[in-house]
Amino acid sequence: MSLGASVRGFRRCMCPVIAVDSTHLKGRFGGTMFVATAQDGNEQVYPIAFGYGDSENNLSWEWFLDCLKGALSHIDDLKRFHRKDVASLMDKAARAYTEFKYNRYMGELRNLHKNAFDYVESAGPHKWSRVHCPQRRFRVMTTNVAECINSCLKFARQLPMLTLAEFIRNMLRRWFHYRYRAV
Repeated sequence: MSLGASVRGFRRCMCPVIAVDSTHLKGRFGGTMFVATAQDGNEQVYPIAFGYGDSENNLSWEWFLDCLKGALSHIDDLKRFHRKDVASLMDKAARAYTEFKYNRYMGELRNLHKNAFDYVESAGPHKWSRVHCPQRRFRVMTTNVAECINSCLKFARQLPMLTLAEFIRNMLRRWFHYRYRAV
């Protein structure tokens, strides 16, 4: 479930960093809810999409991420590297505080997975690595923003799925209305 207002807002004015997370549903039928969020210019939580799966597994995650990619289809270079060792090196390079450590992790990445190395290099290290960033570009280095949504839905996770979807829709409507009036 992705509301048109959420997608349009993300496309037009959100920091291009998406945090994804999941939470277990506590209702009669159980399952897992997947959440994609961003932050707006005021560093407020900006929900983009929600999805429901029978459990948290690779197939459910792949389904949710494919749906998210479809909703945000204007971002045509979304790619995933499924190997944990590749993701770990990319994360270490992105978070490195020194040029020495950045080069070390990128060298390991080049040796391990040339395509992943070429992809992140072509994006421009100044756009995604801490050490090359001329400023604190997006100030988002954690997925805490996704945890905020989970916290807002703590009690609603017990609701039946359709009621939960309506709860989320109303919550977003209230948030967007309040933020619009605040501007």
